[in-house]
Amino acid sequence: MSAAAPANRREGDTLAHALAVLRRRWIVVVAAVVACVAAALVQTAFSDDVYEASARVVFGSPTLSDAALQVDRGSADPEREAATNVLIAESPEVASSVRRELDLATPAESLLDSVSVEAEENADVLLITASSDDPEQAARIANAFAFEYIAFKARADVQNIERAEEDLRQQLDALPSDASERDTLQESLQRLAALRAVATGDARVIGRAQPPSAASGLGTLPLLVLAVILGLALGLAAAFLLESLDTRLNHLEDFEREYRLPALAGIPTSGARAGERGDEHLEPYRILRSAIDFARVSRELDVVMITSAVPGEGKTTVAVNLAHAIALTGRAVVLVELDLRRPTFGQHLDIDPRRGVTTALTHQAPAAELLQHPFPDRPNLAVLPAGRLPPNPSELLGSPAMEQLLEGLILEGAMVIIDAPPLLPVADAQVLLNQAAVDSSLIVARAGVTTRDEVRRTRAILERHARSPIGLVVSGLDAAEAYGYEAYSSQEPDGLPGEPSASLDDVRT
Repeated sequence: MSAAAPANRREGDTLAHALAVLRRRWIVVVAAVVACVAAALVQTAFSDDVYEASARVVFGSPTLSDAALQVDRGSADPEREAATNVLIAESPEVASSVRRELDLATPAESLLDSVSVEAEENADVLLITASSDDPEQAARIANAFAFEYIAFKARADVQNIERAEEDLRQQLDALPSDASERDTLQESLQRLAALRAVATGDARVIGRAQPPSAASGLGTLPLLVLAVILGLALGLAAAFLLESLDTRLNHLEDFEREYRLPALAGIPTSGARAGERGDEHLEPYRILRSAIDFARVSRELDVVMITSAVPGEGKTTVAVNLAHAIALTGRAVVLVELDLRRPTFGQHLDIDPRRGVTTALTHQAPAAELLQHPFPDRPNLAVLPAGRLPPNPSELLGSPAMEQLLEGLILEGAMVIIDAPPLLPVADAQVLLNQAAVDSSLIVARAGVTTRDEVRRTRAILERHARSPIGLVVSGLDAAEAYGYEAYSSQEPDGLPGEPSASLDDVRT
C-alpha cells in the first residue's frame, strides 16, 4: 500500500467526522446565522444614516517664496513630522476654532469624536474625514478642520518669527553702532519680516470636501452577506466547541474507533427491552447471533459474557434478547444472571429470583434443578437467576465452584449467555474475565450515555486479559443508523428461512 493511502484515509476520516459534527449540531449553526442576520436587520432598521466627507491637506512642501527666501522647511524624520501634523489637526485647539467658525453648539470633545485624521501613505498629505447625519454638514466640518489646521500652523509660524525678530533686535541693541555684525543681523531681520508676510503654516488645501451623495458603510445586501458569513463562522466554532466539550459517544463509528472493536449490531432506540412482548424487534439480535456464529468458526464460544462499561447501557436487554434469538434456532440456551449485586431478571421475567446461582454455589441444590423456563413455547431456553445476594460476590465469581457451575451447564451442548456486572464500578466482571470457563465477552454500549473516558478505561481493562471480546453491541441508536431495521421489518416474513417461527407473546413486561 502506498504511503499516500494512510494519509488519504486520515483526511477522509477527518472530513467524515466534520460532516458528522455538522449533521449533529446543525441547529447551532443555523441559530448563529439567524441571530447574526436578525442583528444586521435590526441595525439597518434602527440606525440613522451616517455621511462622510473628506478634505485633503498637503504639508511640508516647499513653495516659491521659500526658495526665494532661501528657507529650508524639510524634515529629517518624515514619519515623525506626519504624526505631529495629525495630532495638530485633531487637537482641541483646532476643534474649538472650528466650533466658533461654524457656530456649532456641539462641544469640542464631541466634535473631535466625529472627525478622523490620518496621514496618507508615502505622501505629505493629511486626510481629514468628518461624519454627520447631514451630508452638507459633514462637508462643512471637514473643510473647516482643514482650514483651521492651516490657520493654527500659520499662527504658530508667525509667533515663532516674531520671537526670532525680538531676539535679533535685542542683539542689535547690544552691539556698538560701528560693529560689523550689525549688517548680518539687519539682513536676518529683513528676511524674517519677508517670511512673516508669506507665512501660511507650511500647508494648503489640495482637495475640498464635497457633500456625499450616499450614506457611508455597507448597504443592506452586503451587510446581510457579511452577517451570514459571520454567523457561519460563529456557528461552526460553537458546534465544534460543543462537540469537543461533549464527551458522550453518539454514533456507531465513534464506538468502533474508541473501543477498537467491530460493531456486530446496532440496536435502535425502539428495540425490544428485556422480556418485552412481540417478536418483531428481534431482528438486530438475529444479526448479532449470526455474527457470533461466524466467530465460532475460529474460536470456542460456548460461554459468552455480556457486559458493559457502566450501568444503564442495556447489557441485560441484550443478554435476554440474544438468548431468545439463539433459542429460535432450536439450540439449547442457558441465560445466567451473574450480576450478584443488582440482579434484574426478576423484574422482567416470570421466574423466582430467590433461587439461582448463589443457591447452587452454596451447595443447597444442583444447578440443573435450579434452571427455570419462563417461556412455555421455548423449552430450550432456560434461565438461572442470581438468587439471594451474597456478601462477597467477587470471591464467589472467582471461585472454582463457579467454574464448575459454568462447565456443568454446557455439558449438554447448551450455549451459556452470562449477564455480567459492568466493568468499571466493581471488580466482578473483571474476575469473570479470568474464569477459564468464560470463552469470550460481548461489550454493550449505549449511544448518548457512554463517554470517551469510560470507553478508554474499559478498553484498558480488556487489554489486560488474554481473551479479546467478540465485538460491540451499540444500543440507543436511531432507526436509520441501526441499519434500517424498523424500515425493513414490515416487509420481511415472520421467521428467517430454515428457522422455526415463534412469538414471545407469553413474555411478561
